[in-house]
Amino acid sequence: MHYHKGESVINPDSTFFLAKDGHKNPEAEFAATIQAISDKDNKIYCEYPARTNFIISSMKLNPKDFDFSQCPKYQEFLQKVPMDTVAIVFAAENNQSPSSILGHSFLKISGQSKTGLKEHSFSYFAAFDTANSIKFYIDVMTSGIDGAYILSPYRSKADEYVFNEKRSLWEFELDLSEQDKQRLKDHLWELKGKNIHYKFVTHNCNTALISILKVANPSFETQTIKPFITPVEYVQDLYKQKKIKDISIEPTVYVKNKINQYGVKNILSSNKSSRIDISYVNSSEYDNILFQLSPVYQDIKDINSAYYDDIESKIGEVTLGYNIQKKKVAIQNINILKMQSILDYSIQNDFSKYFRLALENSWNDVSTHLKPTVEFGLGYGKSYHNVTAYFLPKIGYRYNQYGNFYLTPEIGLNTQITENIKLMTSYAEYFDSKDDNRGYGARYSFYVGYKFTDNKNIYLNYKHYTQTDNQNSIIFGFSQNF
Repeated sequence: MHYHKGESVINPDSTFFLAKDGHKNPEAEFAATIQAISDKDNKIYCEYPARTNFIISSMKLNPKDFDFSQCPKYQEFLQKVPMDTVAIVFAAENNQSPSSILGHSFLKISGQSKTGLKEHSFSYFAAFDTANSIKFYIDVMTSGIDGAYILSPYRSKADEYVFNEKRSLWEFELDLSEQDKQRLKDHLWELKGKNIHYKFVTHNCNTALISILKVANPSFETQTIKPFITPVEYVQDLYKQKKIKDISIEPTVYVKNKINQYGVKNILSSNKSSRIDISYVNSSEYDNILFQLSPVYQDIKDINSAYYDDIESKIGEVTLGYNIQKKKVAIQNINILKMQSILDYSIQNDFSKYFRLALENSWNDVSTHLKPTVEFGLGYGKSYHNVTAYFLPKIGYRYNQYGNFYLTPEIGLNTQITENIKLMTSYAEYFDSKDDNRGYGARYSFYVGYKFTDNKNIYLNYKHYTQTDNQNSIIFGFSQNF
């Protein structure tokens, strides 16, 4: 019934519910279903085979009283959508599109019919016309928008991801019994055409997929301390539980070239998607202790064996600072949305990209005086073995007493010298339309990180700021992904 916090995510006006308050009263819906299927003449059980079979089993009714062979539309569905194997397919992230920030997961259903092999995708999508617009992000993060389950031919959906959106597809075949697959198939039939609420955190493509699979088998439900679980984290959990029989990849042309050069990088080795970070900052003027929480997180500084390129995506990252000399706590920075990709143009034939929308303090501000900043960048990257050099010019706007448009070309070099050590160095200079209102005119950074165990890192970061009496800072920190 897809209940979440006492209410179903399925539209209450949908024909899915038989009781008037069935969207929030499972007992009433259960009673209404029993009453409805008891009238054999209306054949309401044809619309609800999964529910009906559950009631038959739990109440020990006679299965012969419910003749599903007399349900022509349901039988047609069973014939057209054979289900010999079921797989979760993960469409990897595409940093060209913020709406794909966590990737997308859906089901692949395959089986032999009288006419040969049939493959279908069954996916949950947000219904939108303005993906990547500001209104879209506000709606999905707050009130939510309409969504729906869609059954479509698998090949056309796969081609759309691989060739149009340039997103590799990872396929994870699930270990399901024949009984599990029958329950799953019956439930998919029940969900056709139903309007289901979409919300980025609480009900997205992955939580919708979990809701379906736990109907097939309750053991496919997963527990997490976070209010959400990403598609990759869910598959990682299923893999640990030995619920995945086989793994394969359908790569994009770019990823195929990378595989030929460096071998396959398994998406299951990804870091966890959230992070806490504690660091000590020794600067020329003040010493600070920083605490950072990144609820949706992937950092370009990560030592991540699941990706070929340096990519970054953050939503709602908050940094708190404690000034030791002043004994004051301040919010230093809020990254509302940050995305960055450093791509090898010669292989990808695409530019490196940067976007950041943030509220941030000026350099060495000891109190909370957050000012809006927005930056866009488009640049060029080139890789040689495990070293990537890039040039990434950005344009930005910052308001602090007055508006300031600026241009900041950045050059950098990133390298992962071992499986556990990463070095990064960069230099950015700011050319302001008005006077500098951020606290510095140029920044040099040198970073070294060491991954000493899964999802745990220590790092050292030296920064030099000019036009601030040439101040330096040295940051030593620890981070834990979870």
